Amino acid sequence: MTPTRSPDILELLANDPQLRVDRDDYNYNVTYTAGSELDPGQAEASLQGFTCEQEALHLYFHVPLCSYICHYCNFVKRLIPEGDETNALTQWTDLLIEESNRYLRRCEWLRQARVESVYLGGGTAALLLNVPEAANRLFAHIRDNYPLSTDCEITMEGNPDNFGADNVRLAMDLGANRFSMGVQSLQDEVNEFANRGHSSELTVAAIGNLGETGRPFNVDMIYGQPRQSAESFSADIERLIDLGVPTVTMYRLRNNDRQALAIGNRAVWNNENVRQRLIAEGAFPSLEDTYRMRMAGVDVLLGREYWPAPACWWSAPGTYDEGLPHLSKSKWERYDSMVAFGPGAYGWVNSGDEHGLVQIHNLGNIGQYANHMSTEDSLPISFGRRITGVRAVAATLAFNFKANQPMSLQRYADQFGVNLLNDEPFAGAIEAMLGHGYVERSDDGADLIPTLLGEALHEEIISCYLHSLE
Repeated sequence: MTPTRSPDILELLANDPQLRVDRDDYNYNVTYTAGSELDPGQAEASLQGFTCEQEALHLYFHVPLCSYICHYCNFVKRLIPEGDETNALTQWTDLLIEESNRYLRRCEWLRQARVESVYLGGGTAALLLNVPEAANRLFAHIRDNYPLSTDCEITMEGNPDNFGADNVRLAMDLGANRFSMGVQSLQDEVNEFANRGHSSELTVAAIGNLGETGRPFNVDMIYGQPRQSAESFSADIERLIDLGVPTVTMYRLRNNDRQALAIGNRAVWNNENVRQRLIAEGAFPSLEDTYRMRMAGVDVLLGREYWPAPACWWSAPGTYDEGLPHLSKSKWERYDSMVAFGPGAYGWVNSGDEHGLVQIHNLGNIGQYANHMSTEDSLPISFGRRITGVRAVAATLAFNFKANQPMSLQRYADQFGVNLLNDEPFAGAIEAMLGHGYVERSDDGADLIPTLLGEALHEEIISCYLHSLE
């Protein structure tokens, strides 16, 4: 029977207090942060030496420009120069295409793979639609140089102010067939406090424009922000469902410094003086109130038959043929190789067996990235990370768990030669996760099934139970 109420996260934290992470410490990321570090030359050599034993591939293009900077945002981005938008977007289109061409010249296997999903993110990737010539060149480059599957999913990410009717039509004409829109709140006072540049009225119009495409799209929402409450957040979720949004993604406010992980920039609210002032003013909700917001939102979603796949991405029945987007199936459930372009972007190549994988992290400083691309011939890599043995199994398990799909025990026996239920260190971790109710066994015993309890704090569970394995 499908649950109709959210699991009690506060009770979960009382039973497993290691999962309690306060707002300013919350910076978990499911990308693996252990393994042997590689310098840029070693990382590039690993890419060139990779053989495409597994065919599926995901591509990510990072456009690091925004028309406004949200105060909580700690991703790699910069404000687009006022009055020079066309030149800036043209420049970044050139840089992304050049980086992609460098990969294509060095890695023959890229032309042998089967690209099942492409994601244009940021920053604000949909700003490219304001310069049709630039957007057309990037889409044409992707089509002309990569072997896209016949059902390749191409996602364009943006904000409500980017998805006017003309821009949405242009994106569809260029080949986008899925959209991701950052809304974060339907309460204007919440978005104004966070320095977002759109109104709830504009959001409703953009949802209508995306809905008319007949293609799937998600709306991102953040809980735990100043000026939010459980009542206002659940009302937002209810309204999105009433507007016909097929997928609602819910994220907890991160107020830690992703720059320390080399995957972001420091946010305004990360500034210690700003943070302390907001704390003194009582602007931030407590951890308990933050999770009450999530539970209230989940109650609404479950009541309307939405289900999370992957974790945090709640979709209406029938939104995706395989239960989740191609990018989630490729990137997380299967852990296919992913090549990422742009400043701060990170990807990996995965041999699909006991030989493990290599993560590639690009230069995270936008100026350094642009300078490297204009003065150097090499790939703009900051560092790499080689992950093998137990760590490769743990990293695969982590993404498999995040996908919120059945975790086949036979997969790990075939791929890594391990029995997750008997072989340590995996058996102890799985036993603990089963004991806490984060996963359960399928009726035939062949799979581990993530539960709603596990989905609720999946990043913390991944960090404490899987990424800690040695």
